[in-house]
Amino acid sequence: MKNVELVFQLLYSLLDLRFLPDKLQRWLFDTGTRVITVTSAMVMIGFAGIFILGGSEVFHLKLYKGFLLLHPLTLSVLLIGVALTQLVIAIFKSNRCSVLSGYLLIFSALIWAVISATFWAFYPPLTTGMTTYPVLAVVCALAGRNLINYAKRIEDSKYKGR
Repeated sequence: MKNVELVFQLLYSLLDLRFLPDKLQRWLFDTGTRVITVTSAMVMIGFAGIFILGGSEVFHLKLYKGFLLLHPLTLSVLLIGVALTQLVIAIFKSNRCSVLSGYLLIFSALIWAVISATFWAFYPPLTTGMTTYPVLAVVCALAGRNLINYAKRIEDSKYKGR
């Protein structure tokens, strides 16, 4: 019975993100959009990593032939550049950074939509890229718009008091 309780405690700690330091947890989940920004950036870095580490072999697969419209290095640099910019801007807490982060999330939504369209262009077969990336695109677009509107409301409330 103690083993079951131990397993449940471990699962609770993992799901509750207790393995992260409190300061990092507060930063990551302070706004609902920051976790989306970090997730999108990490997935972009992972996606670019596949193109960099997988070499030309990745593009021999039917699903990835559409990505050859852009040079693999160009695509990787674009994805890593946007991702790192998102992560750096997410560190700062200012209204300007929030607006810029919002626009980067909207740009990320465009990137995810194009990636999704690339998977759809080579249908069949059905792939998870046909459902995962459109959802990520919509979530990024909505979070970006919300972040921009939130920053503008904060700015407007500052000037109303004057």
